[in-house]
Amino acid sequence: MNTSLRTLDETRRLSYGGTSCLATNPDKLSEYSSTRELVGTWWSGQHKRGVDGVDGVLLLVVIGDGKLVVPVDFAVRRPNPNGPGRRCRTKLGWAQVMLDQSLAALCRRGLPLPAPLVVADSWFSDSKLMAHVAHTHQGTFLVQGKATYTFYLEDGRRVKGADLVHPENDWPFRQSLNAPDCRYARLRATSPTYGAVTVLIVDKPREDRFYLFCCATPLQATRLLRLWARRHWIEQVFRTLKHLLATDACQVHSEDAY
Repeated sequence: MNTSLRTLDETRRLSYGGTSCLATNPDKLSEYSSTRELVGTWWSGQHKRGVDGVDGVLLLVVIGDGKLVVPVDFAVRRPNPNGPGRRCRTKLGWAQVMLDQSLAALCRRGLPLPAPLVVADSWFSDSKLMAHVAHTHQGTFLVQGKATYTFYLEDGRRVKGADLVHPENDWPFRQSLNAPDCRYARLRATSPTYGAVTVLIVDKPREDRFYLFCCATPLQATRLLRLWARRHWIEQVFRTLKHLLATDACQVHSEDAY
């Protein structure tokens, strides 16, 4: 099973500049979200600051070659709960709960699945979450790395994520058989945060170099790259849904709409 985690940090543009699938128009979004206490101030990677909005996590399952994308679970975080009790779960906490519960539910219904293969953006590159998927489900959690991450290569060199993607640095690149224009380099490394990891540096023409990593895995690099490429289909699904729902007519143009 190939799954993908998507956050409303990514889709907050659905509320501010593109569409909103949470309500039919901004007035209703304001009315309903205020009543249900869904709107809070959250950090937005898109805006690089705290913004008012609805925050949540969406879990999708990608079937087969990636052209069938099935939403499995969705959770909206409740901001700043009043009264006794714990604060609302973080997005990382929700991601773990959603994965665990979805896999357990399928198993109870007699659908045994192979080890999950999870892809997510760098926001989910949490060492505890990645280790949980690896140890509890014997799965692989593949994420895009950040420029600030530190790794120690097999030859003892200490490198940063920025060094891995620097265009002048030469790595043992190999030509991808599935994508003729794509080169990749697979490295084994150790991270002070993540432990033993597998690193994939991806180099494509006319695109910025980037790198992916996961807990150390025997999976072939080409398979990991195919899994990552399927994220493209998820974006296509959202683009199609925006068109079918005519969400341009109900977009929120500013935070004041809340």
